[in-house]
Amino acid sequence: MRRIRSQFAAAAWCLLVSATAAGDEPVTPQTLVKVDDFAITNLHLALFASQTGRAPEDAEGQIELLNELINSTMVANSAQGQELAAHPEVAAALEVARIRLIAQTFVRRQMRQTKIDEAELRARYELEYLASSSQEFKARHILLDSEDAALEVIAELDKGADFATLAAERSIGPSKSVGGDLGWFEPAAMVPEFSAATAQLADGAYSKTPVKTQFGWHVILREASRTLPPPDFDSVRPELERQIQQARVTQEIDVIRSNSRIEIQKLETTD
Repeated sequence: MRRIRSQFAAAAWCLLVSATAAGDEPVTPQTLVKVDDFAITNLHLALFASQTGRAPEDAEGQIELLNELINSTMVANSAQGQELAAHPEVAAALEVARIRLIAQTFVRRQMRQTKIDEAELRARYELEYLASSSQEFKARHILLDSEDAALEVIAELDKGADFATLAAERSIGPSKSVGGDLGWFEPAAMVPEFSAATAQLADGAYSKTPVKTQFGWHVILREASRTLPPPDFDSVRPELERQIQQARVTQEIDVIRSNSRIEIQKLETTD
């Protein structure tokens, strides 16, 4: 009996592996077990294994997984299970699961079937990476807790005070230990107000008016700037392909939406 069970498990697992490896490709369902009139196939077992995060290699583990699926099937198809399926919360959960599965499969299939044109890839690359240059800055700052304190620091700088020394003495930010040095950074790495103020300065210039952010009031010294070279085309090719695929999916969804009737319902309220 044990040998028969092991042979069955091995055969079932071969079908499971073939179904899993196929992914979105069409797979011919093959019945493994029948529970009353319901046929449990290799596809059911593959999905059950995937959703439970298990892939046992030994025969006993494989049989145990199949038995769990059989037990779950028996419960779901029983009179008690059918009664639970009609419960509003369970019915809604089943419908949402169905909706998500179909929508996710639709997106994967559309992305896989999208043909990527080399000219379109090159055009998108030029638009995103070559048409506009990206800069990064090297800067220092002095962070203060009030606008008046920041104006006092600017007045001292106007008189010739050393920026790094003032940062070490007056700043309340963590960079005070290194004279307010922030190193090199791209604008996106800082809060918008700080990046915008830094971009408006010339190299070697400091802000003449305090810059307010969520952290406090800043006095900024832009020490240097440089233009970043664009990334190599091949290095960003996968991302460009995903962008084109996602754009195609969005277009398909827009077509479906335009042919759908969507009505916002007024909710009933109870006083």
